[in-house]
Amino acid sequence: MLSRLKIYYKIWKIIAINTWQETFINRGSNILFMTGKIIRFSMSLLFLFLIKGQLTQLGDYNTDQIIVFFLTYQFIDVLTQVFYRGAYNFRDKIMQGSFDFTLLKPIKPLFQSLTGKPDINDAIFIIPTTILSIYLISTLNIEITLVSIVWYILLLINAFLIATAFHILILSLGILTTEINGFIWLYRDLTSLGRFPINIYLEPLRLALFFIVPVGMMITIPSEVLLNLKPTYSIITAFFTGISLLWISLRLWNWSLKQYSSASS
Repeated sequence: MLSRLKIYYKIWKIIAINTWQETFINRGSNILFMTGKIIRFSMSLLFLFLIKGQLTQLGDYNTDQIIVFFLTYQFIDVLTQVFYRGAYNFRDKIMQGSFDFTLLKPIKPLFQSLTGKPDINDAIFIIPTTILSIYLISTLNIEITLVSIVWYILLLINAFLIATAFHILILSLGILTTEINGFIWLYRDLTSLGRFPINIYLEPLRLALFFIVPVGMMITIPSEVLLNLKPTYSIITAFFTGISLLWISLRLWNWSLKQYSSASS
């Protein structure tokens, strides 16, 4: 098991190095891309601090707490982009037939389909933004303990599992329908609702964002735990949701592979 993980790590490392080299070849476009992400992140923070200057409460949360929700969303979103950017190119593999060759290789096709093109720009971007986020959180008027930090980290891992499950579901639907981009952008739009606590939305949207598309389990629950607030749903429920969704997505992926008829058909 451990030796197998080392093999996959070496494969991913080679892919990442190749992507890094491509990044340096297209320096101009990547600089513009990075500049755009910095501007977008800065404008979002500016928006939050403007709200903080005008409002003292949003739903049951004060503005300092709202900033924590946004920073949690930002971290999970960027981390997912770093590892699973390969999903954005999966439709081309299906349409052009290159997925046939992926199936012939002695590694799991899911691994290569998900992680086939790590986003180096986001990998670079996540370092300063994480440092800035930790600094911003340290300046807020909130109560954080060592225990809440530990649970927060564990729930972030669970959030990453949920994001992984979503991307596996998208790849599975891509095999069945040859449509990827629409599902990806639907996922991105829904997760963007997690910038703010899901509890501020009305039913039935709130319930859907906790259990059908569990954005709340990804962002709201970890943020509430970090802030030492009573979570909307228990930590056990959050972990159960993450593990269950990952199991369902893997089952669907295995079933969708059996339906794949290859480009030659």
